[in-house]
Amino acid sequence: MEYQYSPLGTDQFRLLTLHPRVSDPQDASQEVLSISCTLRSYPRDQSPSYCALSYTWGDASIKVPILVNDSKLYVTANLFTALEHIREDNSAVTLWIDAICINQEDDEEKSSQVKMMRKIYDTAEHTKSWLGPAADGTDGAMAELDHIGSFLIQNGLIEPMKEFFRLSAAEVERYKVLESKIKEGVAPFVVQAVENTSQTLAFIQNACGVLSRDYWKRVWILQELIVSPHIVFHCGKSTIDFPTLYASVCYMHLLGTQIITRELKRIGGLENLDPESTAIFNFAISLSTQTDRISNSTKLFGARLRYQGDAPVTSEASQYSKLGSSMFELLARIHVSGAKKTLCGATNPRDRIFALLGIANDRARLAIQPDYDQSKTCSEIYTHAARAIIQSGQVDLLSLSQPQGRDINMPSWTPDWRAEWILRPSGQLPWDSAFTAFSLPTEFADLGTLTVSEGDSANQIRLRGYAVDVIEELGRTWTPPYVEGYSGESSLSLISAYLTDITNFCTKSEEKVTKCRENIYAKDSDRISAHKRVPVADQEEYGTGFIRRAGRGSDEGYDHVMQHCKIVIEGNATEITPEQAQHFTHPLRASYSNMMNWQRDRRPFLCKKGYVGLAPLHAQVGDVIVLFANAKFPYVLRDNGNGTYIFVGETYVHGIMYGEYVEGKSAGDDMTTFILV
Repeated sequence: MEYQYSPLGTDQFRLLTLHPRVSDPQDASQEVLSISCTLRSYPRDQSPSYCALSYTWGDASIKVPILVNDSKLYVTANLFTALEHIREDNSAVTLWIDAICINQEDDEEKSSQVKMMRKIYDTAEHTKSWLGPAADGTDGAMAELDHIGSFLIQNGLIEPMKEFFRLSAAEVERYKVLESKIKEGVAPFVVQAVENTSQTLAFIQNACGVLSRDYWKRVWILQELIVSPHIVFHCGKSTIDFPTLYASVCYMHLLGTQIITRELKRIGGLENLDPESTAIFNFAISLSTQTDRISNSTKLFGARLRYQGDAPVTSEASQYSKLGSSMFELLARIHVSGAKKTLCGATNPRDRIFALLGIANDRARLAIQPDYDQSKTCSEIYTHAARAIIQSGQVDLLSLSQPQGRDINMPSWTPDWRAEWILRPSGQLPWDSAFTAFSLPTEFADLGTLTVSEGDSANQIRLRGYAVDVIEELGRTWTPPYVEGYSGESSLSLISAYLTDITNFCTKSEEKVTKCRENIYAKDSDRISAHKRVPVADQEEYGTGFIRRAGRGSDEGYDHVMQHCKIVIEGNATEITPEQAQHFTHPLRASYSNMMNWQRDRRPFLCKKGYVGLAPLHAQVGDVIVLFANAKFPYVLRDNGNGTYIFVGETYVHGIMYGEYVEGKSAGDDMTTFILV
């Protein structure tokens, strides 16, 4: 007989008691039912202590029966394996497991229980995170991770590492102090790694294999990991707690750079590079390539530290993080990337939103509720959430509404979180961006409020803003060479075409401005440098992973890129002089190229008034550039001809990204209400 759920009372939840392991049954037919459990309901404030299970469902089409209250209940094979490994020999284990403790066939119960999940994980004695069964090399990798992490913690290195990874580029002196302390602490491991390169690489590969499993790609994992007070990770029979694993992951990320730094000091600089040093450098690079695979787990660890407030008081970023993250920020951190698919797996696409509600600091204000009612479509759920976020004043959620993979039945202004990837607007997450296209004086404070008029459909949204200009010409789509797999002269031809289109538009812009005698730029320097700044959206790298407004270094990088293209495309590659070759390897050239890559899938454009910029891939001639109140970015709209507009996407417009367009305007001057559909 199959298990039948009884309805839950108000503020009740179920807990599963996993009975101890028993001897193998004599009858082989009973083997699959060897897991026996008891399921009971409890009031939330009167439950026994329990552990929560964090895991990935796995293939939902493969089900295995277990005994629950002497009846059959079918669970996924991955959950069955987890129960086999977690079960004790001589004592029962009390667990909360979503697939069993929530009636998955009751949408109303699911909606109610999902609201409790943050509290369920928060009040668990600890969380058991099931990474999956053991595989070749995983037992050894888990043991080594435990050894390294324990050493770092015992030697007082974990707190300096936490602080080191949170420093801003401005905290130079503190950076030097921490770097020296960490370098001294990990020195024994670095020496051992260089002396045993094959063994080290095998460990890193196996460890990264564990840290890049499907478990780390499930959206629910974020809430489960960050709210749980104590976490123990299980891989087969091996276990490791969160602090120890986090310390080891920090070490893995540092190892490659520590090896390179040590070797550079030994040989006295790159000019003394020899075959032995080259081999060590290649080894260090291969380690870094491996650790690129664990970006999802690394993000999750950082999110846990931010949420738990477990960060040094000297770090400005950590102090801010204790305030929590908005729904907008959580959605972006989970679903937005530079180019790759990120942490966003969910069996039910609604969970791409609902899984984040419990940890959003503005959940009460947004009033978004988990709703699994099948009469509502996923698109309706996404649209309702987008409206709530925009209405709260976070207009730049629009920057994440991108056409690739979007359901054609959704409003054009609503982000589709089911899309395989969503790119960072202008290469940055909105709150990290220095752009302030609509910099609001006090008197503008209420102008961005979403308005609703009688007769508006649920798919419409009204926003106020300025119509800046109209696109007159569009260049070729910028697809960075790495996307197409191009290299050598082919890649440089792509870069040259991109830069040439922009230069031509800048020349035409000068002609327009001269002819109409209306200077669209607040400063002459913006006009003069436009051809160098537009390709990188007026941004440059500094420090490690930081971006700021472009300066002289960016301009110099542009010159190196142009010379590189010219020498290879127009010249004889076999007769390159040392002076010419320095353009190929200059760090500023690499930095400029990297910033160009962030602008992928954009098209250079020229507007009627002379504005030049980078438009979304699907922009067309005649599209309107607008500035919405409260927005950091300008946007492209397409006039439907009936008083409504199709949302096309976020855009970069040179000369208006820092509030220049609205400077000196009075509240409401020439503002238009745009109805987006």
